[in-house]
Amino acid sequence: MKSRFWRLTLGVAVLSLLLAACGGAAPTAAPATVAPQPTAVPPTAAPTAVPAPPIKIGASLPLTGDFSEPGSAAKLGYELWVEEGNNAGGLLGRPVEFVLYDNASDPDTAVADYERLITEDKVDLVVGPFSSRLVIPTSEVAAKYGYAFPEPAGGAPHVFDRGLTNIFFAQPAPGAEQAIPFADYILGLPEADRPKTFVVISADDPFNLGVVENAEVLLVAGGMELLLKEVYPPDTKDFSSIAAKVADLDPDLVVGGTIFEDSVGQINAYREAGYQPRGAFFTTGPSLPKEFREALGDATEGVFSAISWYEESTTETNPEFVAAYHAKYGADPIAEDSANAYTVGQIVQQAVENTQSIDNAVLIDEMHSATFTTVVGPLSFDEVGKPKGSFMILQWRGDGYLIVYPDFAQQADPIWPKPEW
Repeated sequence: MKSRFWRLTLGVAVLSLLLAACGGAAPTAAPATVAPQPTAVPPTAAPTAVPAPPIKIGASLPLTGDFSEPGSAAKLGYELWVEEGNNAGGLLGRPVEFVLYDNASDPDTAVADYERLITEDKVDLVVGPFSSRLVIPTSEVAAKYGYAFPEPAGGAPHVFDRGLTNIFFAQPAPGAEQAIPFADYILGLPEADRPKTFVVISADDPFNLGVVENAEVLLVAGGMELLLKEVYPPDTKDFSSIAAKVADLDPDLVVGGTIFEDSVGQINAYREAGYQPRGAFFTTGPSLPKEFREALGDATEGVFSAISWYEESTTETNPEFVAAYHAKYGADPIAEDSANAYTVGQIVQQAVENTQSIDNAVLIDEMHSATFTTVVGPLSFDEVGKPKGSFMILQWRGDGYLIVYPDFAQQADPIWPKPEW
């Protein structure tokens, strides 16, 4: 047994050796393999979006000096439009930056302001100042650099007769046509009520003279007699000598080419001189609802003026403008000049959106060809920037004014003759 065991053991050993030599040994477990780990990389922050650069829009307004009241009103309109636009995402997805200077009602300062805006501030667009006296020279600056020049209050004949094509007057009709509806009303009165004589008393200003001279031509052609035409320097403060002449002549109607201070100055001087006309028309001053009443009290009663816009109008976008204005500035009545400046902003916005461009040459072409939805109604322009529409006539009643002519906008019948002031 013992020898058999060893023989068996020896056989197994030999067999094992043979299997090993033939590679048939039982496999051994391979060592565990660890996958290589990538080198750790610190996390990268998400790229920061670069804010879009603002679209810079420049203006120079008369915030001090002779035109400070309407100039300050225009500022409110411009600033409301900028704020609303930025709250809605700006222009072309870019914020609007409004760059504004005070020209102190001086044409030379206004010219220097627009040169600075374009050449130093590098504004993309410009909008105009108040009054033809400032618009005429500053529009030349804009034209020199190829800038579009939509403007709220420069409609004198000389604004449009210089061959410029970059001007766009943002009111319903050229400023010189303001008093035409008033002349039509006067000449349409029954013969027994129609005034026979009138005087023209105007500041030496292209806008004022353009308005009153158009009225003068129509009234004379209609059979009325012009007793006196007096043109005074724009900075005149004392109207006593003029009022004395007018009182001596005692005309039925006085037509005043005024802004604000001189409309108040003329009326106070006529009161002191004892002159009581049957009718009185003044440009611009009476359209400032708060300031005119505060300066003159009951003496405003029955005074006529022309206007391009009024607060109660239901023209498309106007109710929204009125609500936004009062929400921002309070309950005081809105001046026409604020609405006209806001209108400029509406024209700019629509032209930019229509063309998807702030290239001034492109915008000039668009402003000549498109019709714009504005608070003063639909606006379109001829080849020299004259709007194609008509003004309305207001008359003061108590604490405010009403639209009395023409029929399409009439809120009340006119009072003729006017009460004494």
